[in-house]
Amino acid sequence: MIRVTIKSWTASFRYPTFQSGVQPTLPVPPLSTILGILSAAKGDIVSMSDLEYIGFIFKSEGKGIDLEKIYALGKAETDIIKREILFNNTLYLYLSDRWDKFFRGPKYQLLLGRSSDIAHVEKIEDIKLENRENPPVVGTIVPLNTGLPGIVHALPVEFDYSIIPRIPKIVKPFILIPHSNRKPPLYKGFLPYDEKEKTGVFLYRPDMFS
Repeated sequence: MIRVTIKSWTASFRYPTFQSGVQPTLPVPPLSTILGILSAAKGDIVSMSDLEYIGFIFKSEGKGIDLEKIYALGKAETDIIKREILFNNTLYLYLSDRWDKFFRGPKYQLLLGRSSDIAHVEKIEDIKLENRENPPVVGTIVPLNTGLPGIVHALPVEFDYSIIPRIPKIVKPFILIPHSNRKPPLYKGFLPYDEKEKTGVFLYRPDMFS
């Protein structure tokens, strides 16, 4: 297994159904964003079925409001909206070894949200995560059936890119657990444990969405 450390100055993960007014950001990325990062690194669209497994931990140092000029669809008119952005972000990806080559030379620019949220690979490490019973879980999303406390949202997993504009192909409910200084919830059972980050890592596999 490898752990890929990705950094960015800004990040934004928009609520999927939010269309107007202040554009809030989710505190952690959905799986569709993670697959987008893998697709950019590989240079081809990556689906869950292309993976052995994927896990991630995300953390940021703060959140603020940015003003953004937008163009109305099909019109020359512009408007100013407020958009939440996350600052000084770190994303850890947990992947099989075969992804090492793609992140050492990404085909396209990596993004943590919008086209302005440019990210870069800081480090790629070979690691071995040992299973630990009832570990804390932070900075990620977990399935609804885990019963952990957190923010519940229906989030896209994959998009259908054969249609313009793209449409969600897989949408599932998840529990969002932000990275914070509060006491983290404990997972009931065994999870791979990242000793450096002091957290369990929930690994998603393709058969979870079949």
